[in-house]
Amino acid sequence: MAIKDLIISFDSLTAPDAQLPYAIEVTEALGAHAIGVAHVPAGETAPRAETQRAMDRFASAGDQRGISWETRLATCATGKFAEQLSVQARHVDLSIIGQPYPEGANGKHQTALYEELLFHSGRPVLVVPWAGHPKPTPRTAIVAWDASSTAARALADAVPLLSLAEKVIVLVATDDKQSDLGTDPGIDIAHHLARHDLNVEVRRIPLDSETPTADLLLSQSAVLGADLMVMGGYHHSRMRELLLGGVTRTVIKTMTVPVLMSH
Repeated sequence: MAIKDLIISFDSLTAPDAQLPYAIEVTEALGAHAIGVAHVPAGETAPRAETQRAMDRFASAGDQRGISWETRLATCATGKFAEQLSVQARHVDLSIIGQPYPEGANGKHQTALYEELLFHSGRPVLVVPWAGHPKPTPRTAIVAWDASSTAARALADAVPLLSLAEKVIVLVATDDKQSDLGTDPGIDIAHHLARHDLNVEVRRIPLDSETPTADLLLSQSAVLGADLMVMGGYHHSRMRELLLGGVTRTVIKTMTVPVLMSH
């Protein structure tokens, strides 16, 4: 299914300077409608100065790019903003947010926002790194594939973005143990993507017990010159969904390219 509308959260909790130009350009490339959502603390009647400036930048960028856009205000306590945004995200095809900062009060709220969107919106989340200048139309996109239901969900959600890429590389980590990936790991999903008219190749990576999976993905992203990463979002247990799994947490903390995740 094509991406026809998306939410961009752009106040001080979601690193607006890092994500806004990229998010607007992605919206243009997809031919989608952008909904900019900002937070107004409960008890206040108007956006704070920095939030208003972010809204003005969003409107100006949207007009310059000629995209369809609108803005919304979520008036609630800071701790409730993630829940409100998650509900709004259920009514669109994609959410775009900035990479959480590693520390401080804002970092805590950003992480809560990301986790709420990933685990409870039912929609994919595209996280934009706060460093660098990512390309809205990727030259090379990589897909972390282990044939799990979470990876399959992320991949299906990412097809419209992958269609913008010149090349899609399916990364499959392999070892000597028997797995559900068959005798030719990655080939089935590569055939599936090729039927979507994507230029696909499979890259198999030997598992190294001394190298964490997240580091393996990030190093491959750098080696291959990736502009986009697609992966499932994992957590440690069903009883504690908001505690991110180690791979997911590390990738989000140290990512250098936009990452699309679904759960």
